[in-house]
Amino acid sequence: MWYVIQVYTGQEMEIVQKCRERIMAEDEEVFVPLSERKTKIRGEWQVVRTKLFPGYVFIETERIEDFYMRLRQIKAMTKILKTGETMTPLQEEEEAYLRKLGLGDSGHVLEYSEGYLEGEKLVVTSGALEGYEGRIKKILRHKRLVVLEVPLLGRTVEVTLGLGVVEKKQEAVRCI
Repeated sequence: MWYVIQVYTGQEMEIVQKCRERIMAEDEEVFVPLSERKTKIRGEWQVVRTKLFPGYVFIETERIEDFYMRLRQIKAMTKILKTGETMTPLQEEEEAYLRKLGLGDSGHVLEYSEGYLEGEKLVVTSGALEGYEGRIKKILRHKRLVVLEVPLLGRTVEVTLGLGVVEKKQEAVRCI
């Protein structure tokens, strides 16, 4: 099961490193979900990785109480998200959704996607967003980004992912 740990934004990678070095058990995984996007650096488009959920670290474990006791050894602000007094994992559907997007892979990185516009309809041809066109809320075409709705901890969260629209096709005009 996946649980979410809240940390100070900017310290996610440091917390993951400390967990891996000091407290992580063999059957556990601690990670920061990342997404690929393209940005212009010195006039050239380059792929960069950004945090999908800034300020959050994910833990995959079956023994969250045991992990919580070990987590207290790390001297940093770490708070496992709870519902009431119970440490709550992601719902099965939420975890399955994120895994299907590509976060279940060993790198926990959502690949950069590419597609084209056909009139007003977006068609994704490759990458993490393939098959998720209906969940895209906004297309920021010139920045090569989209805003995607993702279910997380019982609510819908908007995340920004990389998507290159490589072509804009005109719809065929039908005469009757």
